[in-house]
Amino acid sequence: MSSTGILAEVRNLRISFPLFKGRKWALRGLDLTLKKGEVFAFVGESGSGKSVTGYAFMGLLPPYARVEGSILFQGEDLFSLSPREWCEVRGRRISMIFQEPMTALNPTMKVGRQVAEVFMLHEGMDGRKALGETVKLLGEMGIPNPEVRVDDYPHQMSGGMRQRVLIAMAMAAGPRMLIADEPTTALDVTVQAQIISLLKRLQREKGTTIFFITHDLGVVAEIAHRVGVIKDGVLLEEADVERLYSDPLHPYTKALLEVLPHWDRRSRSFELPKVREDGEGEGCPFFAYCSEAREKCSGELPPVKDVPGGRVRCWLY
Repeated sequence: MSSTGILAEVRNLRISFPLFKGRKWALRGLDLTLKKGEVFAFVGESGSGKSVTGYAFMGLLPPYARVEGSILFQGEDLFSLSPREWCEVRGRRISMIFQEPMTALNPTMKVGRQVAEVFMLHEGMDGRKALGETVKLLGEMGIPNPEVRVDDYPHQMSGGMRQRVLIAMAMAAGPRMLIADEPTTALDVTVQAQIISLLKRLQREKGTTIFFITHDLGVVAEIAHRVGVIKDGVLLEEADVERLYSDPLHPYTKALLEVLPHWDRRSRSFELPKVREDGEGEGCPFFAYCSEAREKCSGELPPVKDVPGGRVRCWLY
């Protein structure tokens, strides 16, 4: 991994959405730094704020979202970009593999044309040259007989092959950062391993920074350099992957690792038992589940503390 510089910085990012009464905070003051050429895994349950963070990087939040804070990408504040400038960023500088390839791909369009459009849009190629580059790229993604498969529609491909097509689309313009949103969730274990191997090779060969969104800590160990653990919009722990598994600090991280051997990887939520009623809402989001909680954990969010190998947000430290 090349970590000689910082690629992106998230500063005090707060995102909320309107409810019938009041607003729901999806992110509560997220601070994050992504290094050049690393794989950063963002781990949490469904609804924890993982995908919202990815959409913020892509400028794809809905207009009714309230956004505070900033995201600096290569020193540029993404939230200051015009719609035209966003079109230059998406695909070329930052790209995303969306969840569920069957719905992310256009079912009425051949996969070759869908990938070729990226070359035409961002590289200015004509259709014939773009299709030639598509065949080459699909081969690099591990799709056999790519010169034939370019004429397939998404439903004619397996889940693993559709995922490879999505990765090809995301990588076609050579982005500096790739956001992979649950890229292995709907796949069987063998295909999961193949997709993880492909992403690791792309990161190694092209130096792409990968922001790997997942609920599966088992997958994280196979691909990530660093890990962030998030719950209900709060980043509770950040660590080098070796330290996280050998010496987890936050009670939530410990709980996730303890249930890891017992839950269905295709499920996106964890059955953690509550030990008390929910807190006041402003404190630690793990309060109701934590056997080590103190009184102030309920009503006050602890500060972030630097620790060897990372950071933790817990009153125990």
